[in-house]
Amino acid sequence: MQIKYWIIGLVALLSVSSCGKENAAKKDDVKAVPVLTIKEKDTLVSNQFVADIQAKKNIEIHSRMSGIMQHVYAHEGQFVKRGQLLFKISDAELQIDLLKANATLKQAQADVRIAEVEVSQLQSLFNKNFVAKNELDMMKAKLSAAQARRSYADAERKAVLQKVSFTNITAPFDGVIDVIPFKDGSLVENGSLLTTLSYLDQIYAYFSIPENLYFELQKNDKLNNSNKIELVLPNGAKYDFNGVLKTAEGEIDQATGSIRYKVEFPNADRLIKHGTSGKLVISDFQPKSIIIPQKATFSIQDKVYVFVVDATNKVRMKNITIANTLRDSYMLDSGLKAGDRIVLEGTQALRDGQTIRVKK
Repeated sequence: MQIKYWIIGLVALLSVSSCGKENAAKKDDVKAVPVLTIKEKDTLVSNQFVADIQAKKNIEIHSRMSGIMQHVYAHEGQFVKRGQLLFKISDAELQIDLLKANATLKQAQADVRIAEVEVSQLQSLFNKNFVAKNELDMMKAKLSAAQARRSYADAERKAVLQKVSFTNITAPFDGVIDVIPFKDGSLVENGSLLTTLSYLDQIYAYFSIPENLYFELQKNDKLNNSNKIELVLPNGAKYDFNGVLKTAEGEIDQATGSIRYKVEFPNADRLIKHGTSGKLVISDFQPKSIIIPQKATFSIQDKVYVFVVDATNKVRMKNITIANTLRDSYMLDSGLKAGDRIVLEGTQALRDGQTIRVKK
């Protein structure tokens, strides 16, 4: 009898042990995965663009007269003021021409004065009927011819004076002098490039936006002066001042499919030179954004999904719409809300409707 009870107890014990092992095996089949609870947060979204930096004004200074460079008053890299004398081309021959022009003008002026006196005298005689009208008309014609010669002589003198002025090359605005290829005594041809002058107190950073991104930014009003615009210099350092967005072009370049903009930066210490390269970082403030790690997503054809975890720890596929791509995250346009839970890692090993355990 005791042996019977002992056998029954042993069978019951084996049954309990088998059920425990089966439940443990089922529990081990439920995957443990990390889960992320979605939260809203204010975010600064940044886009980077390659920039071509130019001085606000940059001009080439050319000679308008040929001759010998008499003196160079500026040096390379010098800051000069508007109207400051930069170069002097010899004007010795022009000074001789000017003396001739002055003499010719004086002769013409004397001829006009003589003709005026003669007209006055004939007019008086004509009024007393001592001379015929045709004599008076003849003298008036001579006066007109003398006046024309005077005007021509004056124009010739002004032309020589203008050529003399071309031998004095001055700065058209405040700026920094670039390379000067000519030295004292050099022969300068008409049209020779003497130097380049750059106004560096303000600079423009030009950049191009692809037309698809341009329309996207315009649609969401993300390309305006409320953006934070920073300049990253070639050494990787950020420039001390933020820029202001300016329109550069009014049409899309058909060859590149992009539109050009510029950003104005102050440059009072003239640290940044004309022709410098750099990157523009244009940031846009996005309040209450939904941002998820890229590793929490997976793609099927051309759509992006996540696994949403419900209250019973079952996962369901959910399609999401991406608004912006950040470094290793996505900013969402739709699909999730604050408080939703999604699978953070291991989505490849899951299937829709599967039950999981939340991995701490």
